Amino acid sequence: MKTLKILSIILSISFIFNGCNDEEFFELQRPPEDPWLTPAEYERAAVSPYHYAFYSSWGGGWYMVDRVVFDIMTDIVYRIPGAGADYPIDEVYERSTSLELGRNNDSFRDGYRGIAVCNSGLDFYYAANREPFPDASNAEKQNVHRIAGELHFMRALAYFNHTVRNCPVPGNPAYNSLEILPYRTSVSDIDAALNPEFVVTDTIYNLVIDDLKAAKKLLPWQYTDIYHPSYQYGRANRFAAHAILARVYMRIGEYDLALAETDTVLMMSEGYYNLSQDPIEVFNRSEPSIGEEVIFYALYYDEDLNNTPKDFTLLTLLDYRTINGGHGEDFKRGFWHAFCMSYPVAMQIGWMEEDYSETEAALRDKRYQQLYHRFEGYDIEANDDETFEQKYPALTTPRLWCDKYYRAPDGRFGNVPVIRLAELYLNRAILRYNNGNLQGAADDINVIRKRAWDQAVAGVVYEESDDFITAANITEEIIENERLKELMFEGDGLLYLQGLDKPIPPGEREVDAVPEPYPDFYWPVPQSELDFSGE
Repeated sequence: MKTLKILSIILSISFIFNGCNDEEFFELQRPPEDPWLTPAEYERAAVSPYHYAFYSSWGGGWYMVDRVVFDIMTDIVYRIPGAGADYPIDEVYERSTSLELGRNNDSFRDGYRGIAVCNSGLDFYYAANREPFPDASNAEKQNVHRIAGELHFMRALAYFNHTVRNCPVPGNPAYNSLEILPYRTSVSDIDAALNPEFVVTDTIYNLVIDDLKAAKKLLPWQYTDIYHPSYQYGRANRFAAHAILARVYMRIGEYDLALAETDTVLMMSEGYYNLSQDPIEVFNRSEPSIGEEVIFYALYYDEDLNNTPKDFTLLTLLDYRTINGGHGEDFKRGFWHAFCMSYPVAMQIGWMEEDYSETEAALRDKRYQQLYHRFEGYDIEANDDETFEQKYPALTTPRLWCDKYYRAPDGRFGNVPVIRLAELYLNRAILRYNNGNLQGAADDINVIRKRAWDQAVAGVVYEESDDFITAANITEEIIENERLKELMFEGDGLLYLQGLDKPIPPGEREVDAVPEPYPDFYWPVPQSELDFSGE
């Protein structure tokens, strides 16, 4: 096992110095001491981490695979009896976190591959005192600094997801005592690469925070004409760095710092991002364009890239090959879905009554109309495929389904949001509420609700409705339910609950809620990594 691991690292090092991510992996074309000869070649260092995060597998890369795993571990999903797929459905649903799972191991591996590329690019940048191409033009030098910013950002994102997947949370006794993750920040020291130091989770978070602070300094707020035109759609900018840092601070309980990062995004984003479009506009694009609230997309519109993540077929209604939004005459239901919305959540957020009927609140909510789908109970003889359950006989009563994915003109190439503005408003709402700023919290929730309000159905403008929130009637439950309506099935729920030290409800599982500090509620590091470390 150790011999295989050493060979893997040696091959990875040669890959890093090539700066490529295809069949040329095994061919050392440039000497290690001078891996990138021009700023254009240095761009390859930035491309590879995105590849591992979003395009490296059927599931879409480590970020998208994690997103599905994290959702299945929460109470929002119900495991459909009889559903099956080439996926550890029951192990994840049952939260069997003592087991090694192939999906998690793949994410671990690809995350560290991306980290290795980031380390190589940053070694190159800082070894040259941040001026690796002194003869380059000013525009080219700006691009070099931007590439270094992206490398800091993507390394931080990878390490952050590793902590969520494989590490205890702050407050857990193991957080500062158990050395779990390999700490790799450079490829210049071969001995360190072959014998990584394993560190406590707190050390990883310090690295993540430092990386995101560096990214904020190096990344542009927006991509201008000195950058490639496509970068504005799918590359991290300074807004993304602030937003991810807010996620990190939320998770480790640094709420004032999370609020400061969130305030920065919302203040500086005026004129760049807004909530003026319908909710579906975030999910219906398979071309180089962007929903107006999307801060950071994972782009899949380019046919040369791997298709849009297919693990989402476990959670969502449509087949990934749907066209024109996937409904009406183009309705094409997926074959692999195994989860729909749980009844406790559907009723908690006010979209379903105890007798399973639709609520008025649901019918006037554009999110319900556009991003979720209701099936009536199983009826094999029904003529309307989009109204009655016809696939799973066990679903004899109505169920709500996620309908966010594969909604683009060509579902195979639909772009997927990683960070969008609604998350920042919802972050600020709960942080303001917990600080006693009830009016501020109400204002943020009203921004979210007003976008979702369908005046044509409701018959009144939002400000005159009972749904309009004031400082007098804002509650924590209102904020949390709004977050569920907005961000369900986007990998948010686990991070939110753990970040605020809340129990993770069972949903429809016949188990108790998982209490804070979530003992043993994280997946193991691959045994092959531990074998190599000598543990």
